[in-house]
Amino acid sequence: MCNICVAHLVWDRLGLEPFSKFIESYAKHRSGLKHDLLIIFQGSFKNHNLSEYYKVLNGFLYKSMYRHNVGFDIGAYCSAARKFDYDYFCFVNSYSIILDNHWLEKMYRHVTSADVGLVGATASCESPYSLSLIGPSEKERPFYRAILSNYWWKIWQEIFKYQYDPFPNYHIRTNAFMISRGLINKIGRIYFFTKGSAVRFECGKKGLSKQIMRMNLRLLVVGKDGIGYEKEEWYNSNTFRTKNQENLLIADNRTEDYLTADIERRKLLSRLAWGQEKDI
Repeated sequence: MCNICVAHLVWDRLGLEPFSKFIESYAKHRSGLKHDLLIIFQGSFKNHNLSEYYKVLNGFLYKSMYRHNVGFDIGAYCSAARKFDYDYFCFVNSYSIILDNHWLEKMYRHVTSADVGLVGATASCESPYSLSLIGPSEKERPFYRAILSNYWWKIWQEIFKYQYDPFPNYHIRTNAFMISRGLINKIGRIYFFTKGSAVRFECGKKGLSKQIMRMNLRLLVVGKDGIGYEKEEWYNSNTFRTKNQENLLIADNRTEDYLTADIERRKLLSRLAWGQEKDI
């Protein structure tokens, strides 16, 4: 068996278009490494409506697994890591678009270093707790005041304080990341019943990145240039919410949101990720 698996999540609610875009980018860009492709069909797929997905996969060698619509993407990834015996997994979500050749080799080169636990195509310092201290924007404030008194807003802040570190809350984004099977199977589980639980697994105190950091292992962002950027240099990697993200290796809906935003929204998104308007 090949020791590397590229696992792509297909979510039924999104329809065929995102899947077709991913496969098109996968076919266009050489990975640089031998690997197996695993398609994770998640949701209420029926045999009759999978035929269009199979057509997109015509000519590709792949494996597949099927999950009910529970656990969001992270739950599916953890399930795949338990079920399939590969040394390393590269997990890519439903919105992922590969942007460069040798993308897998570039990630694998760094994740196999002895002191590296996790590599990703993007990362952020955003903190839901720090954002809760700021509160809603002026535009949103009347709505929130209608449903939350100041008392309950303070309670909400205390919950977030328990769940998330303040800014800079270093974490690898889970849209596209690579990790060893042995390590992801050591990670303590969060029950993925809500979107909030999936967010906590990505950037919470008990989440993926923080657990790996507590093991004294490094988190790296890998760009088109093949460099593995340490967390203090993530904003200089030019991969997420800086400049035009020219060094981005694997795109997703969030990176696309930034690219298509006007200048004021770009400034906001940059502040959320990095605490500053850096090279907009």
